[in-house]
Formats: sequence, structure tokens, C-alpha cells
Amino acid sequence: MAETDNWGADPQVRYLRRIFSRIEEMQAALLTRLGVGSSDYRLRRVRESTLKLFEQGWMLAQRNGVVGSDEEIAVLYLYCFARMLGANRIPVAPEELPAHDGIAAFVKEVLK
Repeated sequence: MAETDNWGADPQVRYLRRIFSRIEEMQAALLTRLGVGSSDYRLRRVRESTLKLFEQGWMLAQRNGVVGSDEEIAVLYLYCFARMLGANRIPVAPEELPAHDGIAAFVKEVLK
């Protein structure tokens, strides 16, 4: 007898899927603009480091009012991703990132 999958109906799961879908879109677009292929050996290390940095900052950024919307959460991730790309010799010019002074300052000052 087949069981019904209620996982996708959970509002929290749908919320996170929306955020992570937007993160994936923004990340792919940035890599395309930078000319970095999805099979670049450095990306695994970059993504792992980004996740740690993002996890440190997400809740803190929400508590401090730096991010509120799904889009701002995705932008926060992209700023963390850009920082980790730079640490792995893949420079990201500031104009490649969505303009958001609050997130830029938060990542620079709080997520060192």
C-alpha cells in the first residue's frame, strides 16, 4: 500500500525550498557571469565554506533586522558565496552582487 508524502505540504518545507531555489538561481547566474564552470574543482570547497558562514549569519542577520524577505536571505547567501569565492582565488567584483548596503556591511563586519 502506497503512503502519502506529506513532507512537501509542510509550510516550513515549502518556505525553505523557495529560499534554496532562489539561492541556486542566483549562484548559477553569478558563476555564469564570472565564467566559472559548474565542474570547477574549487566549487565544492567554496560551497562547504559558504554553508558554514551562511549558517553562522542567517539567524543573526534576521535577529538584527538585516534580512527579512526570502530574497534578502538569498542575497545574504550570495554575499557569503562571493566571499568564499574570493578566498579561493575567484575574484568577485562588488558590482556582480545585488546592491544591498545592510547585507554587505553585515558580511564584512560580523561574518569575518
